[in-house]
Amino acid sequence: MTLQPNWSPIFRGERVTLKCEIHGGGGTKWTYEWRTTKRNSATFSEYRTIRADSDSYSSEKPRAKLTPEETIIPAGGSITLTCCVPSSAEWKFDWFRQKSWDHAAQSIRNNETDGFLRVSEGGIYSCRGGRGDPVFYTESSNKVSVRKTGELLPVLSVSPSWLSPGPSVTLSCEVEPQSAGWRFFWYKAVPDLLTRSYSFKLLTDITNRTELNSYILHGQNHTAGYVCGAGREDPVDFTAYSKLKFIWSADPHPAASLSVSPDRVQHFNSDSVSLSCEGNSAEWRVKWITETDSLYDCFYIGNMNRATCSVNMDWYHSGVYWCESGSGHFSNSVNITVQKDINGIILVSPVHPVTEGDPVSLSCRDKEQKLLSNVFFYHNNKLIHNDGREELNISAVSKSDEGFYKCEHSGKESPQSWMAVRVPLTSPVSSSLPVLLIFGPVIGLILIILLMLLCCCRRSKGETFS
Repeated sequence: MTLQPNWSPIFRGERVTLKCEIHGGGGTKWTYEWRTTKRNSATFSEYRTIRADSDSYSSEKPRAKLTPEETIIPAGGSITLTCCVPSSAEWKFDWFRQKSWDHAAQSIRNNETDGFLRVSEGGIYSCRGGRGDPVFYTESSNKVSVRKTGELLPVLSVSPSWLSPGPSVTLSCEVEPQSAGWRFFWYKAVPDLLTRSYSFKLLTDITNRTELNSYILHGQNHTAGYVCGAGREDPVDFTAYSKLKFIWSADPHPAASLSVSPDRVQHFNSDSVSLSCEGNSAEWRVKWITETDSLYDCFYIGNMNRATCSVNMDWYHSGVYWCESGSGHFSNSVNITVQKDINGIILVSPVHPVTEGDPVSLSCRDKEQKLLSNVFFYHNNKLIHNDGREELNISAVSKSDEGFYKCEHSGKESPQSWMAVRVPLTSPVSSSLPVLLIFGPVIGLILIILLMLLCCCRRSKGETFS
């Protein structure tokens, strides 16, 4: 039996032709029976064309991968984009370009025999592979944004970047040169798990405020990403979009949540750490942004199995981690710090904010996870206790205990980590306030009526008041 086309692997949905050849059979007519793991079928033809749809001989539909040589086009020059389909061959490639994130992708090249494209124009590029007859297409690749040198690039800033109950968040968009006539547009990031990227949704509720280069978010209570764009003239001539900026929430009880095991902020180089996503979604990915503002997901730094990302920590893995779902949900965020010194020590402190009034215990450990004694603890770089102890125990934590902590042992210092203290939204005082507001005036009115009745009674008896 021979296979045409003879490539491997065969992906689910592709069509292939099988040919059964009988050597030395002369002119005898043969009846052919084609057998799969599921059924038999009789035919008189020595050929059979099938569509690969069985798990026994097909793999999942592949996704093309797009890699840029650079993301900034030099003045008067060009850059090379490379499209490939991993672990397979004989593909031809289609290329697409978007002017901006909210524009539809336009086809620019089709049926190219190699996976290289030279571009001299800015935009958002993607590709896909195709092979066979009829053509079987891969999933579209990840999207890559490129721009020309000297192009205007807005700079987005967010303040504050970490959420706390109550305060609003301000988005600010700056464009050089700062001149009149700019209009500003604000977009929220929507996770796209298939392309390992984001699409951007225009915040349509602020269309009347686009002349302002800042926007205030009210009621923001969860992690989210934003970009801004700027334009002027009519029709609007857009700049490129700003770099994606995140607002993080440490709330451990949002619609989606991230848990860390071992449950601590600091880890040693090469430690095995599991980050698990929970919430109302079938698909998850763990995202990570470094201290230098580079954005990654678990696909690049570890192994994502269902809803858990397993990572062997390295020195450059320090940063902020969170979960994103295929339905667009973001989890709480956690700060993770990796001890770069193999002979150093770490502070064991809670990953999530602690609730005011709860007990908290901090300790210090070495590479062998040994609990150290004769340890000195610091709060905001101020020595708390100078007696040396094994643990720092706070029986009832308060908001004043919030801040940076580190430990010291035998001349070695751990990195410092922030311990957040969450104040409950309701307290005995605040919860009794509505009762007083409602019943206080009623009680006062009753007292006035009783006093008036008493006066009337006394007057009726001939009593006077001086």
